[in-house]
Amino acid sequence: MNNHLIFLYNWFSKTDNYPQFPNIQFSQSTIHVVKQELQQLSQDVIQTDSFISKEIMRLKERLFNPFGVIPAVFGMTFGYISLLYEKQKQPLNDIWDYIHPQIQEVSKGQYLSGFYANAAENAFKEINARTKRIYAIARPNTPIPDGAAAMTKVYSSNNPIVEFCDRSTESGQNTQLGFMKMAEGAMIALRNPVTHENLYMTPEDAMRQIMFASMIMYKIDEGVIYSEITE
Repeated sequence: MNNHLIFLYNWFSKTDNYPQFPNIQFSQSTIHVVKQELQQLSQDVIQTDSFISKEIMRLKERLFNPFGVIPAVFGMTFGYISLLYEKQKQPLNDIWDYIHPQIQEVSKGQYLSGFYANAAENAFKEINARTKRIYAIARPNTPIPDGAAAMTKVYSSNNPIVEFCDRSTESGQNTQLGFMKMAEGAMIALRNPVTHENLYMTPEDAMRQIMFASMIMYKIDEGVIYSEITE
């Protein structure tokens, strides 16, 4: 749990139980520390709880007066802190729990280190590498295609190496064609621009791309099983 949140939750809880509340004489150093902790907490949660982050920043300058704390401001601030505290006690699953293990292996470390474009690039490189390995298994002693060409050959809508479902129906044909185009488009639109232009990428954009790559990788899992391919 966030250390700033723990400090503030404990401080507000203790202060709320003082017999003299709200008329408590705080030292300047205590006031300074509490305000600093509130500011830091606001920065920590701005991405996940932007409204609460802004409210904490607004309220922190109004919290104290020469006689102690202002009860209404104290109550509102403590309320927001309590919401954050309860939320972090029972956090949602880590988003990485939903990412394909092979994508995690090549992207998670880069992403958590702040190399967002590299993390996204690595995800699509891994799809490309796996697809090329599948081609090499199915078509030994033939030139191995790369990138978009590998996607259209391995997941072809006409003569695929990897099938995802029964292609004897119109629905099956559409599924095969749609996935082939997604995989092909990922190589053209997402892998290549990062590789060739060294684009800056926000963490949000990188995670969206990693999630898309993960979805493709899970679909390849299904196709490999359906096609009875041994990797």
